[in-house]
Amino acid sequence: MEPHRTLKRQLRKCQGPDGTIDVERLIGLVSLTYQEDEDDRRRTDRSIQLMAGEIEYSNNGLAVATGKLRSTLESMQHGIMMVSAGGIVEVANHMACELLGLPERFAAPPYPLSELIAELGEANVALDEHNTAVLEHVSGRIVEIHQAAAGQGGIVLLIEDITADRQKESALRRAESEYRSLFENSVYGIYRDTLEGQPLRANPALAEINGYASEREHIEAVDRHGGNWYVEPGRAEEFRRILDQDGRVKDLVSEVYRHATSERLWITENAWLVRDENGVPVCIEGTIQDATERISAENALNQLANIDGLTGAKSRNSFMSRLARDVLKPDSPFVLYCVDLDMFKDVNDVFGHAAGDAVLRTVSERLVALAGPQAIVARLGGDEFAILSSFCDYTADPEWLARAIVEAMRVAVEIGGRNHYLGASVGIAEFPRHGDSAEALLKHADTALYEAKAAGRNGWRLFDHQLRMSIEHRKEIENNLRGAIAKQELSLHYQAIVEAETLNVSGFEGLMRWNNPALGETSPAEFIPVAEQSGLMIELGAWAISRACEESRAFGSQMEFSVNVSANQFRSPGFLAHIEGELGRFNIAPQRMILEITESVLVSNRTAARNMLFSLNKLGVQIAIDDFGTGYSSLGYLQHLPIAIVKIDQSFVAGMLEQRANRAVIRAVLGIGRDLGIKIVAEGVETIGQAKALRDEGCQFMQGFLFSRPKPLTEAISDLATGLLGGQPGVHPLRKKA
Repeated sequence: MEPHRTLKRQLRKCQGPDGTIDVERLIGLVSLTYQEDEDDRRRTDRSIQLMAGEIEYSNNGLAVATGKLRSTLESMQHGIMMVSAGGIVEVANHMACELLGLPERFAAPPYPLSELIAELGEANVALDEHNTAVLEHVSGRIVEIHQAAAGQGGIVLLIEDITADRQKESALRRAESEYRSLFENSVYGIYRDTLEGQPLRANPALAEINGYASEREHIEAVDRHGGNWYVEPGRAEEFRRILDQDGRVKDLVSEVYRHATSERLWITENAWLVRDENGVPVCIEGTIQDATERISAENALNQLANIDGLTGAKSRNSFMSRLARDVLKPDSPFVLYCVDLDMFKDVNDVFGHAAGDAVLRTVSERLVALAGPQAIVARLGGDEFAILSSFCDYTADPEWLARAIVEAMRVAVEIGGRNHYLGASVGIAEFPRHGDSAEALLKHADTALYEAKAAGRNGWRLFDHQLRMSIEHRKEIENNLRGAIAKQELSLHYQAIVEAETLNVSGFEGLMRWNNPALGETSPAEFIPVAEQSGLMIELGAWAISRACEESRAFGSQMEFSVNVSANQFRSPGFLAHIEGELGRFNIAPQRMILEITESVLVSNRTAARNMLFSLNKLGVQIAIDDFGTGYSSLGYLQHLPIAIVKIDQSFVAGMLEQRANRAVIRAVLGIGRDLGIKIVAEGVETIGQAKALRDEGCQFMQGFLFSRPKPLTEAISDLATGLLGGQPGVHPLRKKA
């Protein structure tokens, strides 16, 4: 086999699956090659001796065998010469002359050996330890001359071209040097162990991993696969099981003790069985990498993935994984709570994100304390939290924790010396009663949460299938409400507002109505909350303002008209510009327009609300507070904000004849209105008794079914023209006689 192919074959044998070279195995193969060369020399010497004997035998019958001997000599792949005891070259073949670089005449002995030596004068000849001459030509060819004794004091010389072998040896030496350097300088630990796990070789990196300064110290101290290395019990047995089963161990991550210090560290280990030519395992080789930093980084990433960085609660991913595992155990009931904060956006908008973040951290701490160690508390995102609890008291009465959460969130959160008042809505779903999958439970808890918020917030709801039907109906409303403007399904109905003394109509309130082909006439009490929660109210509110401006021209140039404005609409960009634009487009005097807002608008982002109110007042538009007394009533904003009208909520009017407290509230509001110069309108007046009582208390304006129900534009105009109020032609029972 050609030497370079032999070298490649040996390198391939030493190459692992990942392309790295097993240095120690390579060294072994090189040593084996040297041994094979030694055996070849011995065989060559034996051949020379045998040939010398044959030549000696031939000399006895030289005349008979000369031709046969010459033919044999010329057919040999080696050069051969026979020198007599007197120093005469008596036999030489052409191959000998070619290998030694001699002229052709030296292939026709006899001639003195001294003449041949003189001819070789320019060649570099050296003797090795086996008394074998090595001749190196200036051309680079290297030949080896083996010498053996012949009969009668002569010698036989066998000449062989060893150029390729020497090149191979040189390459192997370079490879040995290179890969020994890799072995010594590798940042990975490299080892060879007995099949029982006792170290045979260890490079400096492996010794350092185990806290030793040298290979010798490492080998003397370490029983790598013993029970004193792996931290996890049974890990050594697991390593050996995989190795025996697969013949190798790949990327095995383990926690181990650093031998010299007992310090813990993580490693990644690759190992394989080394087999002899018969396939029998003879030892174990492998590499070890210190993976402590990588594992620490991975643990940190896992921590980030599993823990919400802001609040310290579980992350959404971690929570969903836990929920998915728990639903696989149908005999282990638990309760899922979805918690959404009320009024949190106002904290962020008014006081900034730093205050909002601090509030979220406090809320998380409260939820963890309430839920207890048996529960998992997670932040799902924004101001939404979830709790998963299997505690027996909660599963027996799942609303217990919801009540506690709502009460706890009513307590102010103090941040930077300032109290922030929030609230919470909670949706509850039970496993397995309300679903057998993580998706179903979360959906149903969200459904219950949605209903809790729709019911006025700061409360809780336990999921039931009736509730789901209600939510599905709400969703149907939302889907049909989208596009209602383009399909011309919306309209405004107008309800008269009358002066209490004269019963003359002072203005109309435009109220939105919706007639959908699929749902029919839908009450505002149904579709307005859906529009608010879905974000559609901004678009619907803008339409209502435009339509009211357009249709108000039919009432004349002096009649006031009012339109309800939602909190989201009031805060939306472009709201002021839209009002101004529509007044100009329809040539409406600004003082005719009344925008009705609820008290919650004033509480949310007070600075922005204040600025908007003064801008609208500067424009000339009147502001009315609707449903006064049911929200966050404060005399402060009546005193300091440009409020023109206050509308007393119908709940106070309905009970004023029976409940002294209701009448007292109405009397107080009327007094405040007189003192501050604010018009007061009583809503929901339905009986003559209520109307008379309000007039007796000094109420200026009234609105309700007693005078007019909301009507389409044409009917409202007709009633205005004919003087029909409350279905009474001509003179109303309340109208004072002249």
